[in-house]
Order: sequence, then structure tokens, then C-alpha cells
Amino acid sequence: MSVVIRTKNRERLFARALDDVLAQEFTEWHLIVVNDGGASAPIDTVLADRERALNGRAEVIHVDGGTGSMEAAANLGAQRARGEFVIIHDDDDTWAPQFLRVMVKALDADPDAVAAAARTEIIFERIDGDRSIELGRAPFVPPGEMVTIYDLLQTNRVVPIGLLVRRRVYDEIGWYDPALKAVGDWEFNLRLVRHGHVPLVGEEPLAYWHQRPHATGAASNSVFGESLDHMQFDRLVRDRAIKEYVDRNGIGGLLYLSKYIEETVRHYSLQQTIRRAMSRLGGNIRFRRR
Repeated sequence: MSVVIRTKNRERLFARALDDVLAQEFTEWHLIVVNDGGASAPIDTVLADRERALNGRAEVIHVDGGTGSMEAAANLGAQRARGEFVIIHDDDDTWAPQFLRVMVKALDADPDAVAAAARTEIIFERIDGDRSIELGRAPFVPPGEMVTIYDLLQTNRVVPIGLLVRRRVYDEIGWYDPALKAVGDWEFNLRLVRHGHVPLVGEEPLAYWHQRPHATGAASNSVFGESLDHMQFDRLVRDRAIKEYVDRNGIGGLLYLSKYIEETVRHYSLQQTIRRAMSRLGGNIRFRRR
């Protein structure tokens, strides 16, 4: 199997991610580092310091000028993958030591599954010099026992650090869309769950999505540092899907539904406003159906 780390000018975080992979109980992996436009010397130094532990299991791709998007960087690494499974390990995220062992075992036991998703926990942190200071934790998991379109329609429910994918699936459904500078993992997940079964693995979190809400520059998360891009590309993905739906089914049903929802929400909001006003006046009001 292959682990792809995409990184850019975050050598301290990259070193933590590399140590995270080296700490895995499952050791039959090949590491592909995609240095997406960052300085090459710091990456080479971090790798050289761990040369003995890596034992020939790593290669690095230095991309002069960058690929243009995180999705293109993920594709570049995944296309070099070896073996049956591939996972994207961003340079600022981490795993429990048993992550790869448990996830590989889950997919080996379920040949119909196209991928497996780990229960994931958000770790809020702050970077202070060479230290990462944990500020708190929160769960980040969809309900149920599998990842579904139902869960994904509103927002992404599985981040790359928690998703082990069969390598053949990329050939079957396509790669990450390099035109999406944000939400590319969500768009890929929407295609993935349409293609096949994606179970949730484990009762406890195995993957950790690190977030730094107040960080700026290279240390920031794209979900915060590029929040406008997330909103714009979220709309783009939805607009594409709506156009495909309209081409097949016409626009009538969507026109009706959008107006019905608007009027229902407005009516409910008006009722709530009247109730609050009457409550302040010390009275009450009942609404009767005609």
C-alpha cells in the first residue's frame, strides 16, 4: 500500500507527519512525499534524518512552482502508488498507531467495499515555535455505520486522513478534480459512495484532523485560511450537479421545491416572531388549521 503526504513549506508539521507514519504498527507501506512548490532543502533534511527508519520505503517529488491545487498534488502522489491501497496523509494530520493495521484488515475482510473510513476526531491546536499545543478536541464523524450520500449532501463527512481507498477505484471513478482549489475531497467522496460501499471502521477515533483556527500563513488550514474558496467551490460543485439534473429532468420540480421551502421557512419564521412578541406581552397565541 502507499501513503501520500502532500506538503509545502511546513517542515515542522511534515516531520511530525513523517514520524506518525513511522510509528504505525503496520509497516508494509511505501511513502510518496509531494512537495508542492515549497523549498526542497528542508524536506530533504527531514527525510535524511530518518533515512535508516524509512529503510528505502520513501520517495519525494519536488514540484517546482507547485501543481496549482491540493487536489492536483494528491493525484500526483496517488498515481505513483504501489499495492492495493492508497491514502492521503496531509502534513498536519495524524493517526493512532494502529490505524493502518485496523483499516487494511477491514478492507481485506470486506472485498465489496471500495474504501474504508475511520472514525475521526478534530484536534484544535496552536503552533508555538517548535511546539504544537493542543487546545481541545471534538468528534468529526457521520452518524451510522457507513458513509452515505445522505450524509454527504450537506457537507463533507470524511477527510483524507481517515479514508483508505482501493487503488483501482481511481481508475474506475476518476481522480480528484484539479480544477477545484477547495472541497475536492468532498466532491471525490460524492463519487466514491455512488460507486460502492464505504464502511466506517472502529468504535473509537483512529484518525486525527488537526485544526488551527487562528493561524495564518503556511500554518493555517485551508478550511479557515481559504474559507472564501471553500464557499465558492462548494457552490460550483452543487451548480454542476444541478445542471446535470435539469438536463435530465427539467427545471419544474426544482422551481416548485425552492419556492415551497422559501415560503415554509418564511411562514415558520413569522410564527416564531409572533410567539416571541406575545410572550413579551404576557399572552399567548394559538394557530389553528382551516
